[in-house]
Amino acid sequence: HLTGQPLNWQLTQAGGRLVEATHTAADYRLFVLPDAIPPKPGLIRDPDFPGEGIEIEVWSLPAPAFGTFVAAIPAPLGVGKITLADGRSVTGFLCESHALGGAQEITEYNGWRAYLRSKKYREKLPTSGV
Repeated sequence: HLTGQPLNWQLTQAGGRLVEATHTAADYRLFVLPDAIPPKPGLIRDPDFPGEGIEIEVWSLPAPAFGTFVAAIPAPLGVGKITLADGRSVTGFLCESHALGGAQEITEYNGWRAYLRSKKYREKLPTSGV
C-alpha cells in the first residue's frame, strides 16, 4: 500500500492521507509473500534480530473507513502495532509468521521499494519472449 504501489489506491480511495515516511525499530524483518498477486511484503517483529529497521509509510485514515479497510485485508496479513525507530507505536500491516515458511527474506534491502529496484527482483520478472 506504499505510495506508487499497485494497492495504494485502496488507502487514497478510503480518504487516507500520508503522514510520513519513516522506519520501523531495528527488530523487524521483511519477506516476499509467496504467490501474492500483486507481489507483497510480509513484515514481522523478531525481538532478537539486530537489524537496521524497515522503510515504511504512516498513513491516517478517517475512523469510519478504518474498519472497512481492515476487513478487506487478506490473510496472512493483518493489522497490529508497529514500533517505529523513534519509539512511537503505530497501527500497521504485520504478517502471520506461519506464512513465511519458504518465503524469501529481503530484510537486507531495508524496505520493499529498495527490493523492487534490486537486480535480484528484476531477474525474477518474466520476459516477454518477443
